[in-house]
Amino acid sequence: MRDSLGAIGAVLAFYAVASVPVFTAAVALPVEWWEGQNAIVLQTCVLFVGAVGASSLFVGAGWANLAMLGFRRVGTNVRWFGIGTGVGLLMACFALLLAVVGGSARISFAAESLAGYLVSFTSIGALLLAAAFTEELLFRGYPISRLAVTVGKVRASVALAAVFMLAHALNPDVSFFGLVNIGVAALVLSAAFFGAGGLAAAWGLHVGWNGGLGIVADAPV
Repeated sequence: MRDSLGAIGAVLAFYAVASVPVFTAAVALPVEWWEGQNAIVLQTCVLFVGAVGASSLFVGAGWANLAMLGFRRVGTNVRWFGIGTGVGLLMACFALLLAVVGGSARISFAAESLAGYLVSFTSIGALLLAAAFTEELLFRGYPISRLAVTVGKVRASVALAAVFMLAHALNPDVSFFGLVNIGVAALVLSAAFFGAGGLAAAWGLHVGWNGGLGIVADAPV
């Protein structure tokens, strides 16, 4: 019990450190910045700083190491990021196909120039890369590894899936079924994290899924 409480306390401390940039930005920046067209970019940047900052602090203080965060050797990271991205894209395309066949979605082609598409691809792609990396550090990375030491990988994955669902509960137009899907996705990402690919595999899978929906199909992510 003491070990479990210690792990929970460590994870809460990690989230407290990660939230410092969020609260600082919320107090320092005008309210309209959080409600404008670029609000999602601002939110992603602030959360990115918090996630990377907290992870770096814990590694620098000796409370964690890169392996605990899920990092492997450079070549392994690159390979598994590519594999994860490919699998994520295939999963997104399959889900879109089911939606079209089931009648809940339809395909239409936008009349956009190649230059316009490339600009959109670059900007949205960069945002999705940063957002996915941030979420993997916050909901896999140190928190899930620290919990897994005391409660095991399965319980740690379920606990972080619940936190992942709560973090997405305020998403626009979210539904109960949508939250369940988010929870299942978190379990899949955790399985990828604990596999040979570590954080890179989970990050790639996350990017591939979001990119397949948001870039290839312009569907809600």
